[in-house]
Order: sequence, then C-alpha cells, then structure tokens
Amino acid sequence: MTLETDITCLRRVPLFRSLPGPRLKLVALMGERLHFDAGARIIAEGEMPEGVYVVLEGEVEISHERSDGRSKRFLLASGSIIGDVPILCGQSYVGEVTAKSDVSTLRLPKDLFFELLETIPDFSIALSRDLAARLYRLADFVLHDEKVH
Repeated sequence: MTLETDITCLRRVPLFRSLPGPRLKLVALMGERLHFDAGARIIAEGEMPEGVYVVLEGEVEISHERSDGRSKRFLLASGSIIGDVPILCGQSYVGEVTAKSDVSTLRLPKDLFFELLETIPDFSIALSRDLAARLYRLADFVLHDEKVH
C-alpha cells in the first residue's frame, strides 16, 4: 500500500479524523505497516505494549483462556485501536490478539502516540470519547448480558 492509501485508511478511523493533514501524514509515515495472515498471533497475553495498533483492514479476536478451561473472546473490526489502554495504564495485555481474517495494521510507536496526545487537543478528546464509549459498552454488557454470581 502507498502512503496515500494509509492516509485514506486512517481518515476512516474516528480517532484520526480530527488530525490536521500534515499530522496525519506524519502518523502514516512513522507508523509501521504490518500484515498478519488469518490465525496469526498479533499480540501475546501478558506482553507489554510497545505501540498502538490501528486495524486498517480485517478483523481481530481478543481472547483469554481461563484456568478452568473456559475462554472469553470478542471481535474487533477494521477501524479499531488496540493497545491504547495498556499503554495509558502501564499494564500488559490482558488477552491474546489474533487475526481472525487477513489483517493489515499500522503500528504507532508509543512515543508517537504520547506525542499526539500531548500536542493535539482534538486527538486527546477523540481518544477520551472513544475510551468512554468502550467503557460504556463494557458496563452495559456486564450489567445486562452476563450473569453475576
């Protein structure tokens, strides 16, 4: 893919829509484009994040195998961000991330991610809104769809 294609893909991600053109180009240039075949592991559970992954194309699955043999899984589609939460709270990944289909990502180094947060208020606000929306969906799931003992 070309730089222009990467920029076009990033513009489709709500988190990056508010970035000025030159910053978006910088993100596309500094990001590392990675491709994963269906079934490939992208991130191991317990791994410390070195960057944030933007899923440009494809679908990924986050899973956790419990000690009792049961597992939890959920899917993320293109446009999703992976790794922002562990980076922000200084924690490791709580689950394994695998490619459910062929997946293209743009991996943004941790330093670039923090630079965007520090220098572009619209990016910080967009990330805050995205995190709040994910937290709301999680609370809704826990309170309404899952049995609690």
